[in-house]
Amino acid sequence: MVLTKKIKRIHFVGIGGAGVSALARLMLDMGYEVTGSDVLPSEVTEELKELGAIIFDSHNPRHVRKANLVIISTAIPDDNPEVVAAKEQGLPVLSRIDFLSYLAQKKYSISVSGSHGKSTTSAMISVIFYYADTDPTIVLGGRVKHLFGNSRLGRSNYFICEGDESNNSILLFAPRVAVVTNIDDDHMDFHKSLENLRTSFLTFMNSPHPDGVCVLCADDPVLKELYPEVTRPTYTYGLSEDADFRAVDIEHEPDGSRFTVVNREAGELGRITLRLPGVYNILNALSAIAVAQHCGIDFGKTAFALENFPGVARRFDRVLERDDILILDDYAHHPSEIAALLEALAGDKKRRLRVVFQPHRFTRSQRLAAKFPEAFSAADEIILADIYSALEKPIEGISTEYLYSFFERAYPPGKVKVILRKEEILTYLKKTLVQGDIVLTVGAGDVYLVASSLASYLRDKKLSYAGKPRRGPEMPEDKSADLFETRREVDH
Repeated sequence: MVLTKKIKRIHFVGIGGAGVSALARLMLDMGYEVTGSDVLPSEVTEELKELGAIIFDSHNPRHVRKANLVIISTAIPDDNPEVVAAKEQGLPVLSRIDFLSYLAQKKYSISVSGSHGKSTTSAMISVIFYYADTDPTIVLGGRVKHLFGNSRLGRSNYFICEGDESNNSILLFAPRVAVVTNIDDDHMDFHKSLENLRTSFLTFMNSPHPDGVCVLCADDPVLKELYPEVTRPTYTYGLSEDADFRAVDIEHEPDGSRFTVVNREAGELGRITLRLPGVYNILNALSAIAVAQHCGIDFGKTAFALENFPGVARRFDRVLERDDILILDDYAHHPSEIAALLEALAGDKKRRLRVVFQPHRFTRSQRLAAKFPEAFSAADEIILADIYSALEKPIEGISTEYLYSFFERAYPPGKVKVILRKEEILTYLKKTLVQGDIVLTVGAGDVYLVASSLASYLRDKKLSYAGKPRRGPEMPEDKSADLFETRREVDH
């Protein structure tokens, strides 16, 4: 038992993180005193302060003196002074996932995992259950825009959350509904091999809840291989003809898609309209539909919720949308995610697609370097920023320049630029933007600041028409760009 009657004050170390902030907000809603620490103040920490949390902008042993329970982000090391002090005081110290799994096990839990798409999928499920008046409790890794953010305290037995596959923490969950979107070669720094990752997912899918079911993507090749080993009742979804929930008659548009859902047993269920483009979002929606159908939610309510799904922050985020400019931001940081994202944007051949990519982690950059260039094939210009370390220690020889060596071999001169600093990227974009440009910032770090700063700069400005928009490798000549193609050792 974690939340005993003695627990009055809960301290969160790394409270500004997506997953930790969701739990902190949930605890505030439940009436607990919440304190927290994070060295990077943000909109998230300011919002928590407004809700009543006490937040410190440093890590100090004094911060845990009055706490009864300490929850730590997975990014926090064991030698953090607050963690050390809490253990010396004999306080219970739990990781974010330990605490989340404890809360989930007390409810009818729906846990979404997968290498890609779990935040959007879990958010879609949450919005469906929210609009269907099931009053769910929700804890997400991303913020649902304009609705309930990244968490919500409900009065029903439904508990919707994400499962993290990065370090086997999904094995702490025994959900009633286990959703797996796909399995890809990510987080190999922990799993070491794809086989180990497959085994972890299979254990999650066969988790021991006696009434549990699985929802799996029929289009994913790895899940298709694992399917015969899944022992629990299973629903499949996808574009494959053998899927239990299938999308047919698909209409793609720049701002979304429409499709008909067919169930293997019940036949045609109805038409869905999404405000998010791309096949990958159709698959995410199908997953959510399968979960809703299993839980008895009327398809009409599901269709209404998905049509009004506002999206998740930093997932195909339209930062500025006008006739003369479109600025987008997305969290994608794996080659598969980036390729799917750019494919969704590649339909308009008259507009120039300019992508600012901030690589995430040295380990990922080292392991996937050869796969990144192909993922950007739909882009007209690629700007490589400095690697976002995410608290990883640098690896000798692994830098943005190392990644550039792979891009340089894949693309003609001028298509790929190295501009390490965000301020210099912003300056370059301001000087070279023309009417009709699409600017996409992509990465799991803080590259979104480029998008928001550029949008702020353009609020009261109209872009001029600079000749016929060009697609492909031929970019407008801009000699000032050379000033910002910084060839230096990465400063960590």
